Amino acid sequence: MMSVSLRPTNLSDFKGKSELKDNLNIYLKSCLAQKKALDHCLLYGLPGTGKTSLAHIIANELHRHIRVVQGSSVQKNIDVINLAMTLNEFDILFIDEIHAINANCVELLYSIMEDFVIDIALGKDFNSKITRIHVPQFTLIGATTLLGKIPQPLEERFGIVFNIKTYELNDLVEIIKTSQTKLGLQLSDKELKLLAENCKGIPRNANRLIKRVKDFRISSDKISVKYILKKLQIIDDGLDVEDLNYLQSIKDAKRSLGLKTISQMINVDSYTVETKIEPFLLQKQYVHKTIGGREITTKGMKFLNKYVNANKQEGV
Repeated sequence: MMSVSLRPTNLSDFKGKSELKDNLNIYLKSCLAQKKALDHCLLYGLPGTGKTSLAHIIANELHRHIRVVQGSSVQKNIDVINLAMTLNEFDILFIDEIHAINANCVELLYSIMEDFVIDIALGKDFNSKITRIHVPQFTLIGATTLLGKIPQPLEERFGIVFNIKTYELNDLVEIIKTSQTKLGLQLSDKELKLLAENCKGIPRNANRLIKRVKDFRISSDKISVKYILKKLQIIDDGLDVEDLNYLQSIKDAKRSLGLKTISQMINVDSYTVETKIEPFLLQKQYVHKTIGGREITTKGMKFLNKYVNANKQEGV
């Protein structure tokens, strides 16, 4: 049996982000009417918010071929040249995590993006000659989770820039509704809302949860979503055990803690703590950063106390 894809394939299937979709729809219609390549697009935001889906949707809406590469695989000038030489007119080149491209390669991209040409030096020293190679008009779509790591000259060459933020609760409910239909599930409105409340505003998390619900419901269709979330160690508001340990470590210390100290206390590497755990906790104001380090807020303390009291009532 083939696995079911929960990724939207066209703009009408993409839930939420109405303003972004309205603007993008205008750009796509204009592009088709003028029979030209769409301006280069830069999509930035947290992982799982739909950047890759949007890139494929753009290609589908324009009925154009898309070539997908990872920024980390573009490390030499020859990598850029090879990519450019394989493109046909109006193709779409999607570079995921575009900030990971080697800095020397980025400079070669400038003339390709702006003038659709590559200037290559042939020969050595005084005998070298510049040969100009023309590249078909194409659209570069870059996606990144780290906008600040992209050189400004590169960023300025993108005519269309979208910041894809976390999603509203109602939009997440609609995403989960669509996914449950594809998976052959039938959840109540209360269950749909409970899942939406526990995916941290990220569609990828929402689809991950609904897939796990499918797994448990195959075992027994009477298993509750609340029980499934508990088995997945999701506490409340999307926070899991690692988030809880992070908050508990600061509470127990009764003082500000630095990133390295927290990392050692919860046995999770610093990069994961800073990029995976902290952003949501900061966004929800469970913690805040000070000159002295990370501190738990009153809201964070209330969450911990609520969790402790709930466990006592359950006899945990």
